[in-house]
Amino acid sequence: MGGKSVLSHAGCTGLMLALLCLARPAAADACAGLLDLTLPDVHISAAQTFSDPVAHCRADGVIAGSIRFSVWLPDDWNGKFFMGGGGGMVGSVQNHALASLAQGYATAGTDTGHRSGGFESAWALGDQEAVLNYAYVAVHRTAEVAKAVIAGYYSDAPRRSYFLGCSNGGRQGMHSVQRYPDDFDGVVIGAPAFDFTDVGAAFVQITERMYPDPEDLSAPVISPAKRELLAGAVLDACDADDGLADGIISDPPACDFDPQRLACDSADTESCLTGPELAAVQAVYGGPQRGAGPFYVGYPVGAENVDGGWGAWLAGSRDLLGPGVPSMAYAFGMGLMRHFVYQDPSWTYQGYDWNRFEHDALPTASVLNAVSTDIRRFRGHGGKVLMYHGWADMALSANATVAYVESLYAGDPSARDDVRLFMMPGMLHCRGGAGPDQVDFIGAIDAWVERDEAPERLLAAFADGSGARPLCPHPQRAVYRGGPDRDPASFECR
Repeated sequence: MGGKSVLSHAGCTGLMLALLCLARPAAADACAGLLDLTLPDVHISAAQTFSDPVAHCRADGVIAGSIRFSVWLPDDWNGKFFMGGGGGMVGSVQNHALASLAQGYATAGTDTGHRSGGFESAWALGDQEAVLNYAYVAVHRTAEVAKAVIAGYYSDAPRRSYFLGCSNGGRQGMHSVQRYPDDFDGVVIGAPAFDFTDVGAAFVQITERMYPDPEDLSAPVISPAKRELLAGAVLDACDADDGLADGIISDPPACDFDPQRLACDSADTESCLTGPELAAVQAVYGGPQRGAGPFYVGYPVGAENVDGGWGAWLAGSRDLLGPGVPSMAYAFGMGLMRHFVYQDPSWTYQGYDWNRFEHDALPTASVLNAVSTDIRRFRGHGGKVLMYHGWADMALSANATVAYVESLYAGDPSARDDVRLFMMPGMLHCRGGAGPDQVDFIGAIDAWVERDEAPERLLAAFADGSGARPLCPHPQRAVYRGGPDRDPASFECR
């Protein structure tokens, strides 16, 4: 199966393969021969061989004139396909599953139909086709084209197809499961931005409290010193709840912490929080508000003063990401409102009436959001979903992913057979943080689909090689029972 030449017509069965075999002329080199592969509405612009990390051919092309893609084809092919998602606003060919190439998988990625930086969204202004491509069309079309390229190269279609994506890539995976249930047999979804518009609302409301004057983005209301104060109080209240004072909060929702205990009695000092500072903290923990209450989840405690936590996402300093962009919440939240919802580059949050938001954001939500819990068609052909989320993620709240999975289970308890969520204590957005973040999700989803080995627990290694801990399927938690704190045998799932 591995390394068959495109010159071979062996395996040309079925209509698609027959058409491929008829369409391509003879070529001396298998990889270069992909330049002659004829597919509807597809132009393959480059096909080259590489040796790193393994010997492979990479084909680059464009679909429908705007959706750029790449397909990696290993010489020693295992007969399977593993597509990768893209983060942020994508804008360049990305592939969160590229590590699968070294394991023998053919793999692919896309720029989702536009060119931009990862935080830039002005491309969405007045271009609904670009928005649709970004939302879900480009991943679907790239998956179909990649399978055809694979079949053309190896003269054999992939016998299994998988997807892995984190953040926006996780949202892409959820769209695939909900909208295109036949594209993949197994999907790995990390920290998904599946409720895109409400995430944007959370970002903007936090930005409102952190930078009350939109004309002055020089510094957030919460200073680094106050974040350090808050972080210390959170750890004092919650770190040892799991029996280990190790800087990792294992179960943030169980943490009994009230930031009001830090309220200043009178004068502002470095050891208390003022009214505006507490309002900013509440915007993070409490979620976006309208009328009398919240309309979306807040963030868990635990990353107030961690590199990659509040300082990067929610409370950055002047020009952190570029001129006039102090935080990633500002970049994504303002981009959503200006370029998707209101199509107005001058939109500002000053004086905004949040009672308007749900109505005004509905057209955008109907395209970008992937909130449906009806995944019967995907599960009907044996599809499996493996989800994960870091409890210390300050980009996308882990509370939202938990709520989605619990809603899925509540609607159909049998969904536990095919959908499992693994919460990762101490992990930031997709990776990093105090907790272990190295997990073989590729092997786990393949074992589940291929051999029906449902993941009862996963092993998460610390990035510095100092040990590992188990991850348990939600709602179970890894409970410390004694012994070395980086030995998986010291924990059990309960």
